[in-house]
Amino acid sequence: MLDYKKIGLKVGLEIHQQLDSGTKLFCRCPIKRSENFPEETRRRLRAVAGEMGITDKAALYEQTKSKLFVYKYNTESSCLVELDEQPPVGPNLKALEIAIQVCKLLECDIVDELHCMRKTLIDGSAVSGFQRTAFIGSKGKVRTNEGVVGITGVMLEEDSGTPSARSTEHVEYKIDRLGIPLVEIATDASICSPEQAQETAENIGLLLRSLSVVRGIGSIRQDVNVSIAQGARVEIKGFQELEKISNAVDNEVKRQMALIEIKEDLIKKGFKAQDIKAEDATDFFKDTKSNAIRKIVGENGRVFAAKLSKFKGLLKKQTGDRTFGKELSAYAAAHGYGIIHSDEDLEKYYLVNEFGILKKHLKAGEEDAIFITAGAKRNDAGGIGALEKAAHAVIQRANYCIIGVPEETRMADGFGSKYMRPLPGAGRLYPESDIQPVFLRDMAEKIKTPKTLLEKKKEMNLPEELADQIIRSKYLPWYEELSRFGETLVASTLLNTFKELSRRGLDITRIRKEDLSYLFTEVINRKVSKDSVSLILERYILSGSELRNIIKEFELMDENEIKAVIRKIIDKNHNANEGALMGIAMKELRGKADGERVMKLIREMKS
Repeated sequence: MLDYKKIGLKVGLEIHQQLDSGTKLFCRCPIKRSENFPEETRRRLRAVAGEMGITDKAALYEQTKSKLFVYKYNTESSCLVELDEQPPVGPNLKALEIAIQVCKLLECDIVDELHCMRKTLIDGSAVSGFQRTAFIGSKGKVRTNEGVVGITGVMLEEDSGTPSARSTEHVEYKIDRLGIPLVEIATDASICSPEQAQETAENIGLLLRSLSVVRGIGSIRQDVNVSIAQGARVEIKGFQELEKISNAVDNEVKRQMALIEIKEDLIKKGFKAQDIKAEDATDFFKDTKSNAIRKIVGENGRVFAAKLSKFKGLLKKQTGDRTFGKELSAYAAAHGYGIIHSDEDLEKYYLVNEFGILKKHLKAGEEDAIFITAGAKRNDAGGIGALEKAAHAVIQRANYCIIGVPEETRMADGFGSKYMRPLPGAGRLYPESDIQPVFLRDMAEKIKTPKTLLEKKKEMNLPEELADQIIRSKYLPWYEELSRFGETLVASTLLNTFKELSRRGLDITRIRKEDLSYLFTEVINRKVSKDSVSLILERYILSGSELRNIIKEFELMDENEIKAVIRKIIDKNHNANEGALMGIAMKELRGKADGERVMKLIREMKS
């Protein structure tokens, strides 16, 4: 068990939650997922200087990839604002009200005046090359079992596009998600354990679900910032599963500790950073037995190779959930390529001979490692080949080992992560001149602090376990609207009945809230039994018939008919106990009689 306090662990979270505001943030396109994308536009993006005249290093890094971005869209969900061909309109007021509610739930101080900024994004996720964001509140808090975690900021911003296809030359995006309002909640770095990180995310998520206007499953993402005393701040993006956060923090701690060990090992070996370039080694592979490399060379691709002095054995060292060799490979992968290195089992690649020749050619010593990267030798707009850039990125990353842990942005990958780009800074922000300031003081004073889920739970007349489940369920808004029909009946249907039907492969999405309202009305009016709800919904999904017609098939029998059925059952099973008779009766009556009434009649008629 790691002593997280001793190693100086610091964790901060960024929670991104989409808002159900009807339309997008800076246009009036509806929030909807398009099924097809018949329209297309293409762009290349460039980094620009921020408000302080500094160009963000992460933006510059993305620009060096010289990617072509292909944007697929449908005019039903996107317009000229998303394409950056038309000025935005003022911010969606419903989204702004929700953001203020979020601030109040988190006990934040709300700014008097909203000013929009542009945040440079050169990875292609925004057609314009920037994302609009506005600061709403700060100095909030969220409580955990290990203490209070501060909220440094709540921002209202537009969501990004969704990548749908990639190659070494281009990235394709669908932009129906682009422009959907979301709130970003940033905590301070006072989180001091993996468990507290997960609890903080869960508690913030619980507060957000107190609002019926946040979108459902898949609409929340968590970014985790992690550092240790001798390491560096690393941002891990893209967690959607809360249960992975604690493992991810623990893995990142182990990764940074392993990188510190690599640094210490290199210092002992007398390592010095290499001022070298990878060499074109294609000629060494013309007769290779490796199918993959032979195919690349046969298609006029190239193979580049380089020596990593003093790195022998270090590339197979475990750094968290993966080896350091895979860490290096991710730097090449950022440019569209991978690597093969001498610490691997070269026999499985059929490259033992080639690496032996390369070792002599590169004058690699016994303590040195070598690697190759291979693929199409694509030249970018700047004239420098992407393959050479991939190899150079590996060399640069290896050189940084003598400094320590690099600050970087990584992508969640299971409970581990892989390199994406350098860590961005304040240089990516600059003012948005197309959006006028919005005065918030009067609006904020009129908006009441909504009840939290825990407050709502206390008001429920439900068993503890059922209440705890419903406040965490995506069906909570349905429950709140339908609970007038009976809280236990509604909660049990939404949680237990839906779960059972889904487990049996039935499409519960066919059931609408209006269907349940009609069905529960019939239960309250004693037209059907509450015991028949599951049977009716099952038949409704399977048959495709109208709900009112199915309900007629399950209408309650009158008491004389029920007595006649029970009498026959008792006469045929005169030695059976009450429980057995109840089971037989309910199976035969199939929901056409109330269970409590059936048991009462069995007891009366058997005595």
